[in-house]
Amino acid sequence: MKKQFLKRERINDRLARVYDYPLTIVEAPMGYGKTTAVREFLETKEIKSIWVTFQPENGSADYKWSKVCDEISKWDRDTGETLKQLGFPVDVPQMDQVLSVLNTVITDEPLFMVLDDYHLTDYEPLNRLIELIVTERIENFYLIIVTRNTGNLNSAELVAKGFCNWITQEVLKFTEVEVRDYCIMMMETISEKDLRKITEYAGGWITLTYMLLLGLEKGIPVGMNMTIDELISLTLFSVYDALTQKYLIKLSIMDRFTAEQAQFITGESLTADILRKIKKENSFIYFDEVNKTYQIHFVLLDFLRSKQNLLADEKKALYIRLGEWYLDKLNFPKAYACFYHAGEIRRILKHLDNPENICNELAEFEGSREMFKKTPIALLRQYPIAYLQSILIALIRGNEDTAIGCRRQLDQLEQFYNEQDGIDQSYRNRILAEVNIIKKFTIFNHIEESTVGNELILRLLNGEQSYILRRENEFTFGSPHLTYNYFREPGLYQQTAQLIIEKFPVYPKYTGGCGTGSEYLARAEYSLEIGNWAEAELNCKRAIYKARTKDQHSIVICANFVLMRLMILQGKITDVLTRLQELEKEIREVRNPIFNTTIDICKGYIYANLGQTEKIPYWLQVGDMNTADLFYEGVAFNYLVYGKAVTASRNFVKLEILAESFVEYFSIYHNQLGFIHNGIFNAIAKYNLYGIGEGIVALNKTLSEAHLDRIFMPFVENAPFIIEMLREINIRQPKDPFICKLLSVSEDYISSLENGELPRISLTLREKEVLQLTAEGLKREEIAKRLYIAPGTVKTHLQNVYKKLDVNGKNAAIKTAVKNGLLFAENEKE
Repeated sequence: MKKQFLKRERINDRLARVYDYPLTIVEAPMGYGKTTAVREFLETKEIKSIWVTFQPENGSADYKWSKVCDEISKWDRDTGETLKQLGFPVDVPQMDQVLSVLNTVITDEPLFMVLDDYHLTDYEPLNRLIELIVTERIENFYLIIVTRNTGNLNSAELVAKGFCNWITQEVLKFTEVEVRDYCIMMMETISEKDLRKITEYAGGWITLTYMLLLGLEKGIPVGMNMTIDELISLTLFSVYDALTQKYLIKLSIMDRFTAEQAQFITGESLTADILRKIKKENSFIYFDEVNKTYQIHFVLLDFLRSKQNLLADEKKALYIRLGEWYLDKLNFPKAYACFYHAGEIRRILKHLDNPENICNELAEFEGSREMFKKTPIALLRQYPIAYLQSILIALIRGNEDTAIGCRRQLDQLEQFYNEQDGIDQSYRNRILAEVNIIKKFTIFNHIEESTVGNELILRLLNGEQSYILRRENEFTFGSPHLTYNYFREPGLYQQTAQLIIEKFPVYPKYTGGCGTGSEYLARAEYSLEIGNWAEAELNCKRAIYKARTKDQHSIVICANFVLMRLMILQGKITDVLTRLQELEKEIREVRNPIFNTTIDICKGYIYANLGQTEKIPYWLQVGDMNTADLFYEGVAFNYLVYGKAVTASRNFVKLEILAESFVEYFSIYHNQLGFIHNGIFNAIAKYNLYGIGEGIVALNKTLSEAHLDRIFMPFVENAPFIIEMLREINIRQPKDPFICKLLSVSEDYISSLENGELPRISLTLREKEVLQLTAEGLKREEIAKRLYIAPGTVKTHLQNVYKKLDVNGKNAAIKTAVKNGLLFAENEKE
């Protein structure tokens, strides 16, 4: 039976609406022709598309993101590589970066991205990213999701708000007339009786219709009491000889493959000829002309996989061959997944145990969690470097309970290698050193406890570098303030800073330079917070110079953050903004999502101090911390900046409530600077809501805590909001040197803000017109016609607006412009 397609205007009409919506969802159970309908429509209309098919696998989010980026790279290599280097966006600032890339590079030619079998990747951050992209309405960029179900994707709301064209099973299902037309097209000699039976029996399900027609052709009456598997066996499988059947079963270990790959895996020299023949005869095997890959439809694929038990020992050998294929292509995660299916646990561990193969993502692959959980401890101990990588990932991804379990594993591993006889001493020392390095993550921000083993590590490594922790590892966990992370107890700030100065310089000695410059940074931060400005400035410059020798970007960010805070105090506002822009440009080029988030946090803090609330990154203005990674969003420093943003916006009712909730976040790691800032937020809210008396009561409590460490800067930077309270407190305590100095510096700070040349955001008339029309929902070409300018000029104006407002897309631009009076409120789009 020839593969033919019935032209279905009803489906094509619905698919033609793809241009009217940023998202089209094609949702129906298996076998309703979803993928075929979309593929045929795009090919017929010659529509440019990126096609991503998700597979039934449990790989890491980064692995799945890599697949998406690989497909994008086939369209635009630079865009794909940029997105891959950013990594899968798990939080708001990282998602903003993705939007920024898409907003920048999308061309004037419409581009469609198809996410096929989306139901196989039920991952909440991906759903949120899609919703963000869709509501952004990126010009000439369209998403099509093909899925059996929408899962947690908020499709109903997207439809209600006009963002989504939803094509359901009822639309895809063949009507009685279409079934008849299709049957006659496929089999001209079909009887009226069989037509009626097929129409009734298939119920509009095109796959079953096709299978029944194949059965008729082979003498199988319609309506026999058969399962779909029995139909597939009789119509698609049994028609081939035994060798071809076995060949198809072998291919079913892959979801898609090239002819070269199929030949390597099966060992069949005539692969190319066999595949061409099968493709011609079997409509359930599709060939992608663009990527030169074959794909077996899931209806047939599921059947073939149910027959894999016929291969017995061959199945394991096939997975091993497939793993070797991916190893040769340096695709380690896929190789490990194949070896896992083959039961080759030892081979995975051996490869992971090789220091040359170590990088942060390698220990995560399809089945990795289950593998490390189920593998006998005796085997894991034979490959300690692999085992330690899995423990480190668990620590970073886990919580306090995870840390307790990991510490137990590390202690047991250390004891095992201490007690083992017959082990080369240098190898024993290496393992014991790596164990003690990973132990530090179980007692994060306890300096004395975490640094007690440094001398032991150095002695054990004997001048060599750690295999697992390296120069490129992030040192400040997303925080723009190093000592903030470790200052846990009131009255011990100086001691904390001194411990960092004394203990942290050892880290670069065994990590290839990770943390270089941290001792000068600690001096600078401590000096700034207690009001020793000259020492702060000098040590910042030392930290930057030293950190740059080992590419320690997190140290560079933190030191620049200190300098910018100090420059505001000195009235050098223009210099602050210039330094911030240069720092952002430098760090964006590194393409590290953690550093990008840290820059956002810095910007939020600085712009809040300057009173430029409109330039605070939007996620920090509104506190959009969904899916926030506490470890990599500044160890709750992001909440501190959120509080500053709300303070700067003068929403004191909201600030009072937030001050209550922030205690929970700062308590996780006992961040004392967080508590001090939060106490100031509470005092500001009380002062503005209930009067100066209640404000002073709250402020005095925080002042008493800060006085223990002589901390000035959090109060100084909030001077515009607390100056009246400070003056009243000074009147009551005129001889308190701490209060006297604090008041004096706070008044100087206010003068610096008032006298500094602070540029305000301003949009040109044309930029306002373009943004306003964008807010009204007009597309680029429509705006161009309305304003009698070229579409390219509209795009340029929008890019200038994004730059001026410091946002990554039009939704954030519209909201920021409305909030700051640059657009009318009624134009704000949800």
